[in-house]
Amino acid sequence: MRFFIVRVAAWTALTCTVFAISACRHKERTPVERGFGVFMRSCAGCHGPDARGTHPPGFSVPPRDLTDPELQARLGDAALRETIHFGKGQMPPFGAALADTEVSDVVLYVRSLNRLHSAGR
Repeated sequence: MRFFIVRVAAWTALTCTVFAISACRHKERTPVERGFGVFMRSCAGCHGPDARGTHPPGFSVPPRDLTDPELQARLGDAALRETIHFGKGQMPPFGAALADTEVSDVVLYVRSLNRLHSAGR
């Protein structure tokens, strides 16, 4: 009987350890989640944290409202990538500061804003 109790206790301890370790693993973020992080770090200073285009000092016109469905429909992914990479008008280029995967993640995040806007946010 004592052998059985020791085995059950050992099995329980092992199981709890495995669950504890698996719970501590870092959850891999989605491209949209990564894009949000890049956006907040690199874009929100001008476009605002809600991406609606604030009017920071020094701008003659406010940055684009990236949640605008008409803007989203007019600009394809390639145009967004090009604007992020090379800049356009008042927007500076970020091609040297961001990796291609970061640019792609930001594009996916910006596209997700259109879905949020359409949902009534």
